[in-house]
Amino acid sequence: MTLTRRGAALLAVLLGALPAAFAGADSFSPVRLSIAVAPVARLHKPLRVTVHLSADPGVLDNRSGALRMRVKLATECSGTYQYTPGIVLLDKRLSPQPSTGHGYSGSVSGSGRPTAYGVRTVCAWLESESDQRVFASDQSTQVDVSRACTRAANRYDSERRRPARGAAAIRRKRRILAADRRVARQTCGPGVTL
Repeated sequence: MTLTRRGAALLAVLLGALPAAFAGADSFSPVRLSIAVAPVARLHKPLRVTVHLSADPGVLDNRSGALRMRVKLATECSGTYQYTPGIVLLDKRLSPQPSTGHGYSGSVSGSGRPTAYGVRTVCAWLESESDQRVFASDQSTQVDVSRACTRAANRYDSERRRPARGAAAIRRKRRILAADRRVARQTCGPGVTL
């Protein structure tokens, strides 16, 4: 099929009228979320999460209100933040908010305390505040709220709080603390606060 001059001109006008959101957007992922969280967590202790996000120019222009990054730790993610039961790890407005016609790049951090053992999913949504419209979501990251990690880290915490009097007791406590810390770090892995 060939285009006439008139058809080509009409096509150019139509393409020129498309919103800027389509001009520079990556057709597969115009808004990208990257979640940084420890793969293992302790029960009832803070679990920190950071979401790095980026968006192509114009993609976030048609929002009806301020944008929020929302993250829950849940057994299963629903389609929206509102209908997903779980522990809130993050619920903050983007600061600064995206500028019209421009790309966006930023990070948002928060934390929450897991309340049950087991493997949980980190459910993340970039939503408009006013109408809960979802601009991006991610459910690809999991965290193991580990009984073994919790037990090892609690043992270390308990020994650290125990008083020691006298030179021999202090030396003994240092040896025990070093061993308990080593076990806790091996059991919990990186990112778990001891």
